[in-house]
Amino acid sequence: MNIKLFAFDLDGTLLDRAGRISAENRRAVAAARASGAEVVLVTGRSWRLTLPYYRELGLTGPAICYLGALMVENGSGWIGYHRPLVPEAWVKLRRLALAEGLSITAVSAADQAVFGSQLPPKDLMANDTAFGTEPPDDFAYWDEWNPYTEIDPGLHRCTSPPTMAAVYGDRAVARVLEAFPEGLPASQFDLTDRHPGETVLHVWHEEVDKGRALARYCQRREIPPSAVMAVGDTTVDVSMLRFAGIGVAVPDGHPRALEAADWIATPLEAVERVLGARG
Repeated sequence: MNIKLFAFDLDGTLLDRAGRISAENRRAVAAARASGAEVVLVTGRSWRLTLPYYRELGLTGPAICYLGALMVENGSGWIGYHRPLVPEAWVKLRRLALAEGLSITAVSAADQAVFGSQLPPKDLMANDTAFGTEPPDDFAYWDEWNPYTEIDPGLHRCTSPPTMAAVYGDRAVARVLEAFPEGLPASQFDLTDRHPGETVLHVWHEEVDKGRALARYCQRREIPPSAVMAVGDTTVDVSMLRFAGIGVAVPDGHPRALEAADWIATPLEAVERVLGARG
């Protein structure tokens, strides 16, 4: 099995519930790197919240963040791809939130969109800023979800469409879904985080998903899907598990990830199996 690229999700895959990388998972990444293959983190986190793990794992190449809305080329944060919301979607969502006092955040990885096959100037860096209206009464984990969000009730400091918008709390989420039953222009709603006291509706560009982002990078590098192993644990990982020649779901993964996977294994088991077969 000639795997040229290993793609790893972070939360629930390499990271435990406390946000730590176990010794076993560090060994998995180290073995993947030692094989000469590329190792890419593919995560829903911002670059700012991905960077400590990127450094801990000794990575030097690209990282895919915000579920694929952003790709940085290396540890400097130089942007290779960025797909924020379209202006029409952001204007409609912002107008509703401010008119009705809904709790939303606007998280921006950069001040401009970057797409296509041509890399932008090397001075275009991820800056990861976040502004939000007031936290809602029916959401219990604001600080955990928003470690660097600045409160800006009028969202005046969000001067361009964000990479991602998030709506917090049952009341606000229900109102947005009611107001936009057919969605927002060129956008998608993600309601996978719906738990008592912790309901979040993410709003992304319609083209954002992990599989599409990984496919875009592999096409640029001329790496066929058959030479890719992807490891994940939940519904947002399904697209990259299906893209990869070998899609691996961790044993306690979401049923949809388990169904989409070719293998069910821990990261270390999967890497060792591939490298053992290669040997």
